[in-house]
Amino acid sequence: MSLLRVNNVTKSFGSELILDNISLDINQNEKIALIGKNGTGKTTLFKIILREIESDKGGVFLYGKTKIGYLSQKIIENEEHTLYEEVIKVFADTIRKEKELQIQAKTLEEDHSEKQLIKYSRLEDEFNRLNGYDYHIKIDTLLTSFGFHKSDYNRVINSFSGGEKTRIAFAKLLMIEPEILLLDEPTNHMDIEIIEWLEDYLKNYRNSVFIITHDKYFINKVVNKIYEIEQKQLELYHGNYDYYEEEKANRYEQRLKQFNKQQKEIAHLQSFVDRFRYKAKKARSAQDRIKKIDRIEKLEEPKIYNPHVNLNFSTKRPTNINIIELNDLTIGYENALISDIDFKMRGFEKTGIIGANGTGKTTLVKTILGEIEPISGEVIFNKKLKIGYFDQNLENFDQNKSLLATVHDRYPNKTLTEVRNDLARVMFTGDDAYKEISILSGGELVKLQILLLMLEKPELLILDEPTNHLDIDTKNIIEDVFEEFNGPILFISHDRYFINKVATKIIKITDKFEMFDGNYSEFIKKSEKSKIKSIKKKATNRKSNLSNEKRLNQLETEIFELENQLKLCKQELFKEEIYNDYEKYQQKNNEVKRIEQDIESIYLELSDLLKK
Repeated sequence: MSLLRVNNVTKSFGSELILDNISLDINQNEKIALIGKNGTGKTTLFKIILREIESDKGGVFLYGKTKIGYLSQKIIENEEHTLYEEVIKVFADTIRKEKELQIQAKTLEEDHSEKQLIKYSRLEDEFNRLNGYDYHIKIDTLLTSFGFHKSDYNRVINSFSGGEKTRIAFAKLLMIEPEILLLDEPTNHMDIEIIEWLEDYLKNYRNSVFIITHDKYFINKVVNKIYEIEQKQLELYHGNYDYYEEEKANRYEQRLKQFNKQQKEIAHLQSFVDRFRYKAKKARSAQDRIKKIDRIEKLEEPKIYNPHVNLNFSTKRPTNINIIELNDLTIGYENALISDIDFKMRGFEKTGIIGANGTGKTTLVKTILGEIEPISGEVIFNKKLKIGYFDQNLENFDQNKSLLATVHDRYPNKTLTEVRNDLARVMFTGDDAYKEISILSGGELVKLQILLLMLEKPELLILDEPTNHLDIDTKNIIEDVFEEFNGPILFISHDRYFINKVATKIIKITDKFEMFDGNYSEFIKKSEKSKIKSIKKKATNRKSNLSNEKRLNQLETEIFELENQLKLCKQELFKEEIYNDYEKYQQKNNEVKRIEQDIESIYLELSDLLKK
């Protein structure tokens, strides 16, 4: 069933055409990605759907009472609220219904008339339709999954960081459960653990999701339909990212064959015309062929967009020796973030660092760079290397300078022509060279930073989130560039596709420092094996405390059975032969209370056992 239709939408800004006759459908329970290089109009299309801007032509049609939810901090109504006060507002109707149900339950204790029982039954049905018995669990599940703890519930919203506010807004949006979720780069600046949980949640989300994203791993996991904006047009692919890549190549080859075939046919007809149009005997035939050429609906030559990024990190011959050693290292500021770090890195290895925000990834990198003193232990460079550092904050630029001046100031011996040629290597051509740093997008700043890194000719690359802000096409090139670099790389990233393609070793930082050989896929396999071993070990340990474990299992079984009995008893209260007979109703009501008391006493015993 269709929920939303974008019909023949066209949009220009000034003389620049952004979207040309765009149409798309969002159907019930679809998971759709909107992809395309930066600047093609993806966010513009979202804003048209949200009616934040008007299209020049065409329209957007919502069917029925379809509600759209868009991820932005506007979802947070009042930053003076505590976290819990803010999210509980989502369930205002449920809480209102819960209070009505409680009042009616008290009324029912005094008045057992059919009228009051019917009213209670109606209220409970409405409460169940609102999933009233589950909303507390939903709040806890979503806030926990987005990295919040019970201790955060009473914190005022404005005490959280910008990234945390985005996660609060996201959690609240998922609690609202709109029929269509619009998400613009939802995985930016999120921990891998949260992203992986989010993938599973959105994949199983009962409504529709429309996502702008450059995260190929995310698209593969969640999406079953892709729209790509290219050349101001929209192309539809039914499948995930792997399917899209293969199908796009197939469509290009097929269109190229059709185009070449048509060109060959036109050339053949034109050849006849050129030879015979001025010969009396053949003039009529030539005219027929001219008309035939005119009637042919001409195909455009198909094009595949390839960003002209031309980067080449060259280095000296890589070495097998350990270039960096971390010995018994403890890092942090006033307090230790990570201790007992022992790590050796050889001169050809590419090591990816992963872990939740705030665990110390950037602190580790800055300690290795010598920008932060270690609390204890040592960082040893066994070989003097020229280091190229990519800082994810992209702050080391004079905002008032042009691109041309920024590069020329660092390399004054280069001619202006040489500098312009360098800028062209990352797609800054023509008048782009005179753009001021202050007006560059995040993706443009990343390309400038990577260009400057390449010009430094580093022997060791240290990168902090190098693929942030990049579109998929540019990411593909950057992945290839760093994969082909034969020198050592130490990098932080949340981009699993990038990690998988580039890394030969992975460091995972939690409350401890762990190291794994291999890329991201191999790391996942090893992690799963480690979990299985851990479960088996716990199972072995349980045998030493079999009596307690046996009793725990018995209690859990008893609770399960009693809760089923309680459910059946409560249902029987609404049977006509029960609620019309006062004695039977009282007996059943007493049975309900007895079962509730039994469950409570078992929970107390269970709690005591778990403390042992």
